[in-house]
Amino acid sequence: MVQTVKQFLTDSYQLISANTPTVPLQGNDMSKGLQFLNQLLTSYSATGLMLTIAKEIVINVAIGQSNIIFADASYTGFADVKLGRLANLSDAWLLLDGVTYPLIIENRDVFLGSYKYDPQLGLPRFAIVYNQTDLTTVRIYPGASQVYELHVYGKFQLSQLGENDDMSSLPLYYTLFFQFAVARYLAAFKGRAAAWTPFLQEQYNEAKQDMESVSTVNVVIQSANESMLNGYWRVKSGV
Repeated sequence: MVQTVKQFLTDSYQLISANTPTVPLQGNDMSKGLQFLNQLLTSYSATGLMLTIAKEIVINVAIGQSNIIFADASYTGFADVKLGRLANLSDAWLLLDGVTYPLIIENRDVFLGSYKYDPQLGLPRFAIVYNQTDLTTVRIYPGASQVYELHVYGKFQLSQLGENDDMSSLPLYYTLFFQFAVARYLAAFKGRAAAWTPFLQEQYNEAKQDMESVSTVNVVIQSANESMLNGYWRVKSGV
C-alpha cells in the first residue's frame, strides 16, 4: 500500500514523539516535514549513492551534436531530456544498425587536461559528465558524424513532493530507511534532539547500509592509462 506524504510525515514524527498516534500534527510540523523531506531527496542526488533505482533513457543524437542536457521537468530552459537532473551515470552506449558502441565514461578533469582536436566529428567514443545546479550535461567526444541512438543508464534526481502527493516515486523497500532519515532531521531542527536515541541511530545506520548495498553506484577508482583522448584509439582501430 502506497502511503500519502502526509501519512509518511506523521509516522516520521511518531518516531521522535511521545504523543499517541491520534494526536494530529501541529503548527509548522507539516511544512517543516515537507522541507526536510525534499531537502534530503535533493541531497541524495549529489552522488546518487542513496538513490537506489536507476533507469534507461533512449534518445537520438543528431549529426554534429556533442552535448546532451538532462534537467527536471520544471526546468524552464532547453533540455534534451526533462526527467530529472542526471545524478549518476552508470553506463552509456550508442546503437546504429544493430551494432552497439559502448562509451567510455571519462573523468572530467582527465578530459579537460588532455589534448584533443575540437571540434571533431566521428564515432563518439567517450562520455564526460558535467554536473550543474539545475541540470547535468553529458558531452560525447568526438561529436556525432551521423544520427545515433544513445542509451543512458543512470540515476535521476527525484521530483519534489507536496503534501497532497504520495510516496509512489520511491520503492517500497526504501520507505523504512527514508522514514528514519526524515525523523532524524526533524528531531534536530524541531528541538527534539533528545528524542533521537542511540537505538534509533542504530536502526537508521542499519537501514542506510542496506540501501547502500543495493545501490548501483560504482565507487571503484579507475586509472586513466587506457584513456586515449588524443586520437590514438582512432589510428589503432582504423576509424
